[in-house]
Formats: sequence, structure tokens, C-alpha cells
Amino acid sequence: MTKFLRRFAFFMLILMQFAFLLSIFFDKMNAPLVLLFLGIISVLISVAYFKAPREQERYFIKDLYLILFAVTGAMSTFFINIELKLGPVIAAGLIGCLASFVPSINRKSKLLKEVPPAVYCGVFVGMTSASVAPNLKFILLAGFIAGSILMLSKNIFNGFGGKLGTIAFGSIAISSIILYTLF
Repeated sequence: MTKFLRRFAFFMLILMQFAFLLSIFFDKMNAPLVLLFLGIISVLISVAYFKAPREQERYFIKDLYLILFAVTGAMSTFFINIELKLGPVIAAGLIGCLASFVPSINRKSKLLKEVPPAVYCGVFVGMTSASVAPNLKFILLAGFIAGSILMLSKNIFNGFGGKLGTIAFGSIAISSIILYTLF
């Protein structure tokens, strides 16, 4: 089952990246140099991804903590941003800075080393505007989705920039679709 979920997470990340590329493509159809640059970069990233070594995941239950860390980052950032009215950048900086010190509690703990990226993924979720995310319930759902995608894509796109932001954006989009179409 986990192999299917990992492939599904990989497919979702590829689909989100493809949507970004298509939006840039349609926006810049009259700029051939931009399209050429976009095409070259896309090919190089694809080649690098398929040549990159991958690790096989052995533990699944321990990775469930990533969901908790992402939700914690999202909820605390949203609270500081909206309720305390300090703004998204200050809230993200504060929570991200605090999360960066967690691994120094026990340097040998593998779990504590995974806290900063998971919290920072949640921080990106928590930076969402109040017009998009009206309450903490929305952020809770989006943080849970972000943590789930992060857990399932733990060994996908390592070393590529934008993974955490893409996951956060995707979780906000998925949460919006779920909440605004179903409820």
C-alpha cells in the first residue's frame, strides 16, 4: 500500500509542477526566448531527477510525526499571522527559527532532524491569506494534507528547490477544492 501512496504522491507533485509550467507557457506565448529557456530548464531538471539516486523508505509509522510537525507549523504560523496580526513574514521567520533549534536538543535523534523541514512546510501553509483560509479549521486540513504529501514524498525531489512551497501550495489548493465545493 505504501508503494502505491508514494507513487501517487510523486504523480501529484509532477502534476503540480506541470500546472506551473503550463501557466508560465500560456502567459509567455509571445516570448520565444522565455519558452526556449523554460524548455531547456525543464529537460535538464527531468534528466537530473531520473539520474538522481533514491533511498528506499523502511519506516512508515515514524513518518506519521511529519504530519504532526507540519500541522503544528501551519497552525502556529497562522495564529501569529492572523490573530496576533504580526504578518506572514514575521510569523514564518519566528516559527522557522524556533524549529531550526529543535535538532540541537538531541543531535543523534533522526526524528528531531526531520522537524525543521516539516515545520517549515507547515509554515508555508500558515502564511496563507485570511481571504483564502478563513479559519483554523481550513489551516488544520491544509496542514494535514501538506504533512501527508511531505511524508509520502520524503525521498522524492531531494535537492530540488521549491519542494516545500509546492507541497504547501498544493495542500492549500486541495483544501480549497474540498471545502469550497463540498461544503
